[in-house]
Amino acid sequence: MKFKNALSLKFSFMFAAIILILFLGIYFLVEHNRSSSFFTKLDERALIAGQFYFAEDNLSTHSFKQVTKKFPQSLSNESISIYDEDLKPTFLAKDSMNWDKQILNQILKKRSTHFTAGEYQVSGLYFEDNSGNFLIVVSAIDERGFSDMNQLRMIMGVLFILSIFATFFIGRIFAHISLQPLVKITNNLKLIRSSNLHMRLPIDASKTDEIDKLSLTINQVLENLEQSFDNQQAFVANASHELRTPITAILGEAEITLMRDREPEEYKLVLEEIVFSTKKLNLIINSLMELMQTSLNNKDFQQVIVDELMWEIVDELPEKTDKEVIQVRYVMPDDINKRILLGNRRLLFIAISNVLKNALKFSKGKPIYCTIADKNNGIEFTIEDQGIGIAEEDLEKVFQPFFRSSNAMRYKGYGIGLSLASNIVKLHNGRISIKSELEKGTQVTLFFPRT
Repeated sequence: MKFKNALSLKFSFMFAAIILILFLGIYFLVEHNRSSSFFTKLDERALIAGQFYFAEDNLSTHSFKQVTKKFPQSLSNESISIYDEDLKPTFLAKDSMNWDKQILNQILKKRSTHFTAGEYQVSGLYFEDNSGNFLIVVSAIDERGFSDMNQLRMIMGVLFILSIFATFFIGRIFAHISLQPLVKITNNLKLIRSSNLHMRLPIDASKTDEIDKLSLTINQVLENLEQSFDNQQAFVANASHELRTPITAILGEAEITLMRDREPEEYKLVLEEIVFSTKKLNLIINSLMELMQTSLNNKDFQQVIVDELMWEIVDELPEKTDKEVIQVRYVMPDDINKRILLGNRRLLFIAISNVLKNALKFSKGKPIYCTIADKNNGIEFTIEDQGIGIAEEDLEKVFQPFFRSSNAMRYKGYGIGLSLASNIVKLHNGRISIKSELEKGTQVTLFFPRT
């Protein structure tokens, strides 16, 4: 079922329920008024009957004439029965009902009562007279009232059915109008392909309704998707280039060597070049594998003491590294629980180690400051160097795989370290930021929540 029809049906059912409740309320209110009004008429008939039969000597001539005029105006299927206090019938009109003593005792006890018997409504009255006290029971059928109620039911039924149909068609029109913005969004989205991800949904700046919020959200998704496609294309291009370089070197050395016979020493040199290029290729492949693993939801988390982790990172730096330039400072509370992170130990090691190695590579032997601090229910690592720095226009790109700033080309590397660190930080629901100024240095901040 189409959403438009489903919306119309829901709207119709809701409106039908409201109309049904309203009609039922009106019907029962009218029925109550009809019943009350007819009981009042029965009470009047019982009183008139008593005055007609017993109270002539207690009324003035004029009053008795009024009673005489009213008495013949009987109700439909009217029955009048009169009993004395001993519950013996004093007057029973032709075809009148002879009431059960239990009902008569109830009238005698309550002095006045109303009840129904099938279609009949019955009024019982205790009538006091100077000649004695009597029970007067009057019953009748409110044929006119029942006829009016039948007409009311018919009218309400027809109106109810017509209102449902009318509501359904009005609901369809309303749904069609309401869904037009969504139809426009759908039609615009159908035009967007991988080749034109730069296209965006139009947004009315003067409006801030839910449709515009939806369009804005979709535009943000398209923006992220476009960036992902661009990053993917850049990754594939850079990865292809980085992999092609050592492969071309290996192939070139091998082909040149095989062109003629050479001395053993020449073969040895060629093999050394091939081994060097192969190691370079293996390093790139391993880096790509690590980058792929951090893109997976690999959450083999455990408790990690940050002091021990930092000592391991510094100790396992290459032997040629001048570790004396690294100055580690802890701004942590004495509570051991405040020094613990919940995370993947190996990945945390890789992330911090990559940032620290970059600082060592580009700092030209100048001091490197590493601060570990307790911040906002988490632990913050700040690594600051005084190296070559990064150009402002490159700061947003440094976390892309294989991207290298123009002033870093003369240094060894493949542009994977910061991208790998960024993925690891995101895997731990953390944040990574970078500040830098050319020829003055770079500051990288990694924040990891404790839980």
